[in-house]
Amino acid sequence: MKENIVKEGRCYIGTSGWSYSHWSKGVFYPRGMKSGEWLPFFSQRFSTVEINSSFYRLPSSEMFKRWRDVTGDGFQFAVKLWRRVTHERKLANCTRELKDFFTAAAELEPKLGPLLIQLPPFLKCNLELLDGFLSELNNATVETRWNVTVEFRNTEWLCEPVYQLLNRYDVSLCLADMPRCPITEPNNASFVYIRRHGPGGTYSGCYSPEEIAGDAGRIREWLREGRDVYVYYNNDIDGHAVTNAGQLIEAVNIKLENG
Repeated sequence: MKENIVKEGRCYIGTSGWSYSHWSKGVFYPRGMKSGEWLPFFSQRFSTVEINSSFYRLPSSEMFKRWRDVTGDGFQFAVKLWRRVTHERKLANCTRELKDFFTAAAELEPKLGPLLIQLPPFLKCNLELLDGFLSELNNATVETRWNVTVEFRNTEWLCEPVYQLLNRYDVSLCLADMPRCPITEPNNASFVYIRRHGPGGTYSGCYSPEEIAGDAGRIREWLREGRDVYVYYNNDIDGHAVTNAGQLIEAVNIKLENG
């Protein structure tokens, strides 16, 4: 009788963004390093990064292509969805915006990681709206399959009907530690996505060794279940994000996927 052997998942650990001028004064990037050299330097030390600039302004296809070309094999880009879709259109009537976004972001292949959809705090729970949007998202990404995660910023969304809807589309519930909407337990999606916004959710401060160890233990469990895990530190002030990301890599005891 053959045993069902579950292939262990892969773990990608990085930060939310890399282009921070306050990292260039010896905090992370060597003094005098040009900004165009930051991403290649970053990709030699981490296996993934979360693109946050795409939330504020849609990067060009050429920009996505350049980011792809200056990073090592196996590197993964998570991409935050344009706020015109999430905050301005509020997930409705956004077919053109989705097409423009995915056409440009497709240039990241084969380094295309998850799509992060961060919903605004003012958007209240609406199952019909979310169902319709996720269906349209499937149609918009039929040629390029994305792993999709949703970060809710309103506690109305944290309920079983929403989790069941996410499961149906294999969309991951983003685990985030914002005080106004903490999310600590994943749904049943095939991968896990974690955002760490800093102790207290202020994008600053450094996580303690105990907090790092706690995350590492849970990550190892998910990996043994065969689920890929993506972790991004967003506490960029004073370079704590890169410090904590490095500590978590050591705690989980993994090698870089692009190393």
